[in-house]
Amino acid sequence: MSPARLDLRALPEWLDRPDNAAWVGRVDPSQLIGLRADLAEAVLVDAAGGTLLVRGDRRLGRLLPHGSVALYAAPAGGAEPRRLLELDRLGGVHLAVRRDRDGALHEAWVRNLDGALLGVIAGGAEHPLWGASDRIVRLASSAAAEPELLTVSGALDWDRIASIPPLADPTRLPPGAGTTILNMLSALAADQGAAPLRYRGPFATEQLFWALAEGFRFARVPDPLAAFLDGAAAAFAAGALHEAPLDWTPTPHERLFLPDGVYVQLRNGVEKVWWEGRAYYRLEWQGLTRREHRIIRRLTAPDGRLRFVATLHALGHPLQDHLVLDADGTVIERPAAGATEPGLEPDVPLAGLWREALGTLLPLEATPLLAPAIEAVWPALEVVWGTVPRDLVDVRGRTVRLSRALARRYAAERARLAGAARRTLAQRLVREVLGLLGPPVRRAAAAWLEGEPPSRQQALLDSGAGLDRPAAALGAAERLRPLIDALTSGDARVLP
Repeated sequence: MSPARLDLRALPEWLDRPDNAAWVGRVDPSQLIGLRADLAEAVLVDAAGGTLLVRGDRRLGRLLPHGSVALYAAPAGGAEPRRLLELDRLGGVHLAVRRDRDGALHEAWVRNLDGALLGVIAGGAEHPLWGASDRIVRLASSAAAEPELLTVSGALDWDRIASIPPLADPTRLPPGAGTTILNMLSALAADQGAAPLRYRGPFATEQLFWALAEGFRFARVPDPLAAFLDGAAAAFAAGALHEAPLDWTPTPHERLFLPDGVYVQLRNGVEKVWWEGRAYYRLEWQGLTRREHRIIRRLTAPDGRLRFVATLHALGHPLQDHLVLDADGTVIERPAAGATEPGLEPDVPLAGLWREALGTLLPLEATPLLAPAIEAVWPALEVVWGTVPRDLVDVRGRTVRLSRALARRYAAERARLAGAARRTLAQRLVREVLGLLGPPVRRAAAAWLEGEPPSRQQALLDSGAGLDRPAAALGAAERLRPLIDALTSGDARVLP
């Protein structure tokens, strides 16, 4: 990055902005006063690791590749700097750390995707499995007197991070909070020059793998996801701590909060966008492909410039472009603003062939331990085809609505294909519906399981641990075949 992209005179003004007061107020006042005094005489210096803010031998901060600024409490004499604040390139503070006089971290506060204040408070809690714990909290508003306890995580020495800790109950976190906190951990670990880290806990899941991938780089092994999950189910069933055998190198993304409510994650371009409560992801992450229906397409515009398009995607084709961003995350076009939304159409219940097939397939998409809970909640969920503006799935209470636009896209694609290609398309549709239904069904199953008495929970987990997956897969194939036959033939009974 060129030093010219940051006006040092703007930093004190940014710190004084009213919208940053809740964040800046989390920093120890004496350290903030010292930082302000140092910034008044700071200069920008190009170094091997990028552009630094320095005053004499003090490293006051660092410019990040997409324009963010990390500011440090930097002792003299070249000692390792410790992050106090991070601001995006528009001057919005989104990370604030409270440290004692010796620089030890007491609290760290981060801005969630929806703007809420999330905090990690070191210590002060216990967990029956791993013992000493840090507290994950949220402030309902910047004026709230006391934070709300959300859950706890394994205690860390936050100034010498050596592992990725377990989180007791991820379901209590608001959307985006898990990746937000993990990215903060990654940023602090990167400041410390930490060696690759491993996750130590009983909850290694595919969902955690992808959350970690947003703030770390996983080791290049033949099958990184399989390596991460190796031994995880047994550890969870036994209630044992387990080190997932995959190394994660801290590689935090930059965060950009645009004034119109769009949030952008940047790391070698745009990797994730949050807009109107929906997340869009790049499909390719270090050579692995995420299964997503809201994606970010990377394009080269006619003028040769790189563009990232937040798109609704199905069956290999874009359905609707929502936002177009440049390489630094600025929104330059909003195709969805002029798009005509579909009129309200009546809901049509999911056909019996779908319910029977999905009822056997959904448990195979989750950890085996959750299979009994999925089987318990699936009959009680109402799944329908209906109108879903700007998305393919919508969850309201116990009703899960799949978009009719997906069914229409399937019908259009089927009409132009023939023979075996139609069957392949039918199989792809089932995979996409599984991908849409999987997260809400797993959340419902986890909530149901949590509501059961402890003895019943353990019995269900033991039952799941003993699941004969090959036999279950054979049974699922038998239930799936009639559905694929009906979809391939164009049977009107299986689509609205």
